[in-house]
Amino acid sequence: MTDPSNDWCTIESDPGVFTELLEALGCYAVELQELYTLDDMDIISTDQTIYGLIFLFPWKSKEERAAAASNNAASTSPAEQSPPPEDLFFAHQVTTNACATQALLSVVLNTVTDLGSTLTEFKTFTASFPPPLKGMAIAGSEIIQKAHNSFARADAFWQDPTQPRAPRTGSKEDVYHFVAYIPFRGTVYELDGLQSEPVFVGTYNQEDEMINTSWLAVAREALQLRMAEQQGQFNLMAVIPNQMQKVQQQLEQEGNSSDTETLQLQQQLQHEMNKRQLWKLENERRRHNYVPLCVQLLKEMARQGTLEQCVQQARERRAAKKAKQSQD
Repeated sequence: MTDPSNDWCTIESDPGVFTELLEALGCYAVELQELYTLDDMDIISTDQTIYGLIFLFPWKSKEERAAAASNNAASTSPAEQSPPPEDLFFAHQVTTNACATQALLSVVLNTVTDLGSTLTEFKTFTASFPPPLKGMAIAGSEIIQKAHNSFARADAFWQDPTQPRAPRTGSKEDVYHFVAYIPFRGTVYELDGLQSEPVFVGTYNQEDEMINTSWLAVAREALQLRMAEQQGQFNLMAVIPNQMQKVQQQLEQEGNSSDTETLQLQQQLQHEMNKRQLWKLENERRRHNYVPLCVQLLKEMARQGTLEQCVQQARERRAAKKAKQSQD
């Protein structure tokens, strides 16, 4: 039997990727926006809802996490104050590379109402499932897996899932992991499919939920601690309303507005359309198979007699890099 973890590709932490993934599942009400600093989170939250946050960071072993937690008294832990609500969607991660999609679903299935038919049916179908079975439902969903794997690299070096993976002796390559932060009925949770249950982060004033003030303050404190641990190796995205739809609705409602206001909205709409077009182009490039081009370039270099020299120079640079690393 094939390991199901081999059937899910790794995908890039990019707002265009995550937004298109959601739209492939029929959810058009929201989009993703990258946050370069926590101040960006405060800025965009002043005039719109932030449904949740998706945080990418280098994954650590259980021993490494335990050591970090022992040095950080303010670290979060599985909720002990009270059991999480039964209708909080939380799934265990049962496939290795599904954490990106799982973090995204953890946000939208808990905080977004306009999910589209596919995700609405999935949420209803899994409502009574325990976390392990919810995780299996995600892994076994052909529609979700197809949307996720639409961002797989289309090249000849893609690992055949039916073949065993070669061990990487001494590899120091980081393995990255996605988790979600969401507000849910007065409590901020970190939803990590590798944990046994939702992680309690803190409580907030539900009256301020729609303007984000309270819950984002709680999440910000937790994220500051997490970011300090990662030494710059992280990425943060916010799930926000679909900005193009938002501007289109504003234009439809601006019946008695001045020409200046209408022009500003039209410019905003054009900006959103350009952004979407750029996302589409970048995603097409991610899927494109560049191997034939690379092979043809190598053939041309060989024909011109420059390939052997370039290979030798590359070997020398690699040897010098290894020598420097051994000295460090």
